[in-house]
Amino acid sequence: MLDKILNILALFSQSLERNKDLFYDAEEIWDLLSYRGFSDEEIDGAIYHIQRTSLQIPGPYWSDAAPVYRIYSHEENNRLSKAARGYLWKLKMRGIIDHSIEDEIIQKAMNLEAPAGLREIKTVAALTVFGYEHKIHKGLRSDSCIGETRLN
Repeated sequence: MLDKILNILALFSQSLERNKDLFYDAEEIWDLLSYRGFSDEEIDGAIYHIQRTSLQIPGPYWSDAAPVYRIYSHEENNRLSKAARGYLWKLKMRGIIDHSIEDEIIQKAMNLEAPAGLREIKTVAALTVFGYEHKIHKGLRSDSCIGETRLN
């Protein structure tokens, strides 16, 4: 199973290299993964791996000071569950996301067909953070520096 997860993560990375967004281009990416023989369970396993490795440890935005608390609009309160909003706060407290990444995650969640619960926000957050880490890692490589992300 680990080999399949790593292969899926490699395909995610290749998609990002082609300037795809793992959220907005998800249908195309999932179709490609299915075409290559990956099951929904294996794809979910890869997303869970990203959640476990990227969203559980303190990140680059961590500091001793409490982050600024976001005031959600009426529409955001209606479309994001209390658990989803709490999870985003937890990610900010751990320094995994900053306010701009939080805004991007919320905007993507607002574009979902149904209101976002905890599962949905975890998926959106994992794919968004994975995309940011990919960009950071790519930038380090292009500067001829050796860098590691929390996914290594």
